[in-house]
Amino acid sequence: MDDKKFWSFAIVIAVSLTRIGSGLFSSLSGPTLLYLTENVNSSVDSVSYVFTGRAAGSLVGSVLCGFLVSGYKKYKPLLTVGIGIVLSGVLMLITPWIYSLAGLVVASSITGLLFGYLDAGSQSMYLMLWGAKDSRPYLQSFHFAFGIGAVLAPVIAAPFLEMADEQSDTDNSCQQQTTSTDTTTMSMLTTISYNTTGQNSGTVDGFNPVGWTYVMSGGFTMLTGAIMVVLALIGAESKVKNKSPEEESDEKKVDESNSFKKEEPIRDVIWLFLPITVYYFIIVSLELLYQSYIYSIALCSDLDFSIADSAMLNTLFWIGFMVGRGSGIFFSSVFEPKTMILYSLLGTNIGMIVLAAFGETIPLVIWFVSFFHGFCVATFYSSGISWTSQITNVSSTYIFIFAIGNTAGSMAMPAVAGELFVMDPFNVVYLLLSLALINILVVIWMFYMGRRHLKDMETSETFKNNITTISSTRL
Repeated sequence: MDDKKFWSFAIVIAVSLTRIGSGLFSSLSGPTLLYLTENVNSSVDSVSYVFTGRAAGSLVGSVLCGFLVSGYKKYKPLLTVGIGIVLSGVLMLITPWIYSLAGLVVASSITGLLFGYLDAGSQSMYLMLWGAKDSRPYLQSFHFAFGIGAVLAPVIAAPFLEMADEQSDTDNSCQQQTTSTDTTTMSMLTTISYNTTGQNSGTVDGFNPVGWTYVMSGGFTMLTGAIMVVLALIGAESKVKNKSPEEESDEKKVDESNSFKKEEPIRDVIWLFLPITVYYFIIVSLELLYQSYIYSIALCSDLDFSIADSAMLNTLFWIGFMVGRGSGIFFSSVFEPKTMILYSLLGTNIGMIVLAAFGETIPLVIWFVSFFHGFCVATFYSSGISWTSQITNVSSTYIFIFAIGNTAGSMAMPAVAGELFVMDPFNVVYLLLSLALINILVVIWMFYMGRRHLKDMETSETFKNNITTISSTRL
C-alpha cells in the first residue's frame, strides 16, 4: 500500500469512527428519553425540545461549514471537525450531570451543531479530495458508519436500562405511551424499549445506571475526534492531495468536471436546489418516521404485537439500514447515483404499498418490510449528494443545501405523524406510503431540473466560446 492510499484509508477510518459517534448521539435519545426527563425533573413534552434544538443546531452547523469552506482559504476540515467532535464528546459525557431542562436543550443544540458541522465538513472534504465520481464509495461508507452507531446505541443502553428497571413493577403498555397530550412527543416515545419504564427508581448511590450510556458514548466520541486532530496535525490531507506527474496530467482533465469548478451563483442553481431540498425532506421523513413509529404501530394497532416483538422491529429496521449502507459502498462503484436513487425509490414504494395493503392483517409482512424498508431507504441520502455533485459544485458554500430538507423533515413530520397516530396508529403507514408516492414525482422533477441545468450550462459555454472566437477573429 503506497503512502497516498494509506493516508486515504486513515482519513476514511477516522471520519467513519466519528460518524459512529454521531449515530450513537442520534439514537440514544429514544431509549433513554424517560431517563433524561427524570434527570432534569421535567415532563416528556418539555424534554422533546431537545430534539428540536438538535435538528436546528445541525442546520446551523452545516451552514457554518459551507461559509467557512468558501470564505476561509486556509480552512482545514480535518482539524476543525476533529476539534468539534472532541467538544461534542465532552457534552455527551457530561449529560448525566445536567440537571436543568435549559441546560440540556443548550447542550443538545450545541452537540447537534457540531455533528452538523461534521456531516457537512467531512462530505465537503471527500468531494474536494476525491471528486464527484471517486468519492462515491467514501460517501456511502460515511453514511454506513452512522448506521453502525444507530444499531449499537440500543445495544449499549439495554443492560443499563435493565439495571435501572429491576426495582420497577410498572407495566409499560400502549395506553401508557399514548396518554400524552403533546402528539409531537409520540414520535420520541416510540423508540423507548420495554425496559425503560420505571427506570427512574433504579438509581444506584444517587447515579442512574442509564447515565453510563452517555459516559461511554461520550468517551468514545472524544477519542475519535482526537484521532482526527492527530491526523490533521501530521498533514494527512496534504499527503492525500499530493499528485504524481501522471496524476497531475489527469487532474487537468478532472478540473473540467463539476467537482472542481467554481460554485455557480445562487441565481443559477436556485431552481435546481428547490427539488433537491424537497427530496431530502421526504427521504429523511421516510427514514425517521418509520424507525420512530414502527414500535408503537405494532404495539397499539390491531396487530397487537408484544412489547418485545415491537422493540425488535425497530432493531430489524436498523439492521436493514446498516446492510443497505454497507452494500451501497460497493454498489456505488458500479452504478451511477441516478440508478441508485431509482432502485431506492422503487424499493421504498414496493415496501410501503405491501405494508399498507397487508401489514395490518398479516404480521409476517411488517417483519419483512421493516428490514426491506431500512435497506432501501439507506442509500437515498449519499446517492443524492453524489448525483447533485455531478450537476454542480456543492463541495463548498452549498454543502448545507442537503441539511435544509433534512432539518425541515426532522422537525415538521413527527408532529404530523403524531396527530395521525392518535386517530389510528396505522395512519402513520398511510402517511409513509403517501410520502413514498410523492417522492416519485419529486425525483422526476429533480432529474428534469438537473438535465435542464446541464443543458443551460452547455448553451452558456457554447455562447462564451463563440464570443471568444469572434473576438479573436476581429483582432
